[in-house]
Amino acid sequence: MREYCDPLGRPIRRLYLSTDLLDRRCEGLLREFMNRRSDGYRLPIPTNELMRLLDERAGEIDPYADLPKGIHGQTTFYFNRRPQVEIAASIYLTRSDHRVRTTVCHEFGHVWLHGPLWREAGARRAPGVGPVWKCYRENILTAPKSDWTEWQAGWISGAILMPASALRAWAAECAEKFGAKLPFGVKSRAGVELVKLVAERCDVSISAAKVRLSKLRLVIEDSSPGPLHKEKRAVSGAGGPSRSR
Repeated sequence: MREYCDPLGRPIRRLYLSTDLLDRRCEGLLREFMNRRSDGYRLPIPTNELMRLLDERAGEIDPYADLPKGIHGQTTFYFNRRPQVEIAASIYLTRSDHRVRTTVCHEFGHVWLHGPLWREAGARRAPGVGPVWKCYRENILTAPKSDWTEWQAGWISGAILMPASALRAWAAECAEKFGAKLPFGVKSRAGVELVKLVAERCDVSISAAKVRLSKLRLVIEDSSPGPLHKEKRAVSGAGGPSRSR
């Protein structure tokens, strides 16, 4: 782990942690937490266990906050106490709880990794009251690299919900099943199968599964047509009827 000055001028140390280290630390933390409080580690991680994890590390939590439109979550940092977390009430209105899960894990990333940095900075300053900084979460899939805290929180969210060790094991199974080599084209039969497995086994959206697998270099974008299109062309080329799907 290396340290740098914060490029945005905040009075906290900038932490550089490799993605491999973040993956290992996230999985180790979740295994310890669930073995201690949830009768063992398992996937998908239940949503209520994710909320309990956040509650264990945060200060105050408002799980049904009235946040501005498009803001899914917000973490407020203080120099002298644990962060306050707000989860937007609006994200509970969707058909699944995927946004709730990704947002809770994103805000946990701030609380776990960045909250101590603000309290550390506060210990070097004159006593005062907060808040001193707010982090807003708009879209879990597009965390900007320009703000290293947002990027790290986004990675942590994916690492908690979709642990790298499980994804690599499932990728190896797909490689054997389809006789394919990694990384898979995201539109290939193996790629489509792997994305579907991750979404189902981790209780995340297809989009989130694709992003995480892409970051781990288990799938890559390709220009080849998907398996359904290939099958359709093969049927038509053989003189059979073409089928619309």
